[in-house]
Amino acid sequence: MPKLSEIAYERHGFMKLPRIPWFAEAANHEGIAHGGVYLLSGPPGGGKTTLALQIAVDLASCGRKVLYLSLEQSPSDIKHKVEKQIFPRRRRDAGAGPVTSNSMHDGVVAAKRLQRSGSDEARIEENFSIDDSVSSMEALPDFLARQVLGGSSPHSDAALIIVDSIQGLGTAPTSSKPYQRLFDFNRWAKEDGIAVILVGHVTKGGAIAGPRSLEHNVDCVLYLRKAMRLRPLFVPKNRFGPERHEPLTLVMDDLGCLEKSKHVRARASQTFGLLDGGPGGIVEVQALVKLPKYGDKPGIKAPYLPRQKLSQLIGIVSSLHEIDISDLTFEVNCALPGGRQYRETLDLPLAMSMLSSYFQRQIPEGTLFAGELDLFQNVRPLSSGWRGALADALSPDPDRPLAHCVRRVYVSGECADEVRLALGESRPEVDVHGLATLEDAVKAMWPDAVEP
Repeated sequence: MPKLSEIAYERHGFMKLPRIPWFAEAANHEGIAHGGVYLLSGPPGGGKTTLALQIAVDLASCGRKVLYLSLEQSPSDIKHKVEKQIFPRRRRDAGAGPVTSNSMHDGVVAAKRLQRSGSDEARIEENFSIDDSVSSMEALPDFLARQVLGGSSPHSDAALIIVDSIQGLGTAPTSSKPYQRLFDFNRWAKEDGIAVILVGHVTKGGAIAGPRSLEHNVDCVLYLRKAMRLRPLFVPKNRFGPERHEPLTLVMDDLGCLEKSKHVRARASQTFGLLDGGPGGIVEVQALVKLPKYGDKPGIKAPYLPRQKLSQLIGIVSSLHEIDISDLTFEVNCALPGGRQYRETLDLPLAMSMLSSYFQRQIPEGTLFAGELDLFQNVRPLSSGWRGALADALSPDPDRPLAHCVRRVYVSGECADEVRLALGESRPEVDVHGLATLEDAVKAMWPDAVEP
């Protein structure tokens, strides 16, 4: 048995991913470790297969042999995804950069880029193999022994093996034998210096599917969450560097590939709302929408505001096309002076403030929203009493400091003319805009935020 002084440090070599620069930032190590075993987990449709393919293609482009074991999809499906998503994205990346105005020079540059792209794809096709002959986790060790290990095996030069997915054939999470065979597969691959990426499922509660021993048996856990178009990536276990419990936020681009999002940090938003017609009738509404840390559940932190009403508003906002903010964490601040009660006219400004923080697009300074939202996203018209309260709250008065800050007002289209008329005498400089639905408000603020 060796003494402590006789044991050498294990130095890990890494296979870098030149076209996925954010991977090193997310995983806190340079690339895929030689002999490293990675568990890539996440919900259906979250982008696990896409991320695995992006890694596989990038390594194959560098001359590394990659073996993709597909337990769910056919090889033709995998090939289609590579050719219709990954390759076009790589071509676009390769073609980025300034081009001079000389048309002949432009043609030469374009031809060279096309030639480089073609040779890159040919190299990937040469180094990327797909196999769907593995029937279950239990068959993985035998496949590794016959097809990979040994100098004469068909895939003896594989640097990375991807198994997608380990529960693809309906393995029960309580079954011990299949997972024990999977652990044998991991150990044998590691001993031969082959990196492994295991694509795995999660339970309905978001936990990694399978026994607890699964997480203990891998070197690095990559946990991909789904929050609308955003894909927060966590690394809750990492033997090659620090863990990451704060998300690195990725986003699906128009081709369905993952890239680093501009939503690096949560950004608070602010707007104005109508409480009543008194001196404190105009209130400031602030919201901060952010991704929860790994292991934390989504939640609402909103002092002085009714939680049930906020939960209802979150549901209404989530019913917008391509929007789902139900899986996020909210910090909402709307101080109600003098302990006054919540008013339904605050529905619209609260919803818009949350959307502003999510989109990370500011609401123009001096904007006030007033209106109740129903369950169908409709902005209900202000009653005659509320229209008078709005005009009173915005009237010039030293006791109404926030009133002087308001420059534009958004209300239901059914009462916009009356509000405009009421404000015309005291505040003619205030622009009044009518809305029918919450989606109208989003389009008015950020026309490109919601797809038609």
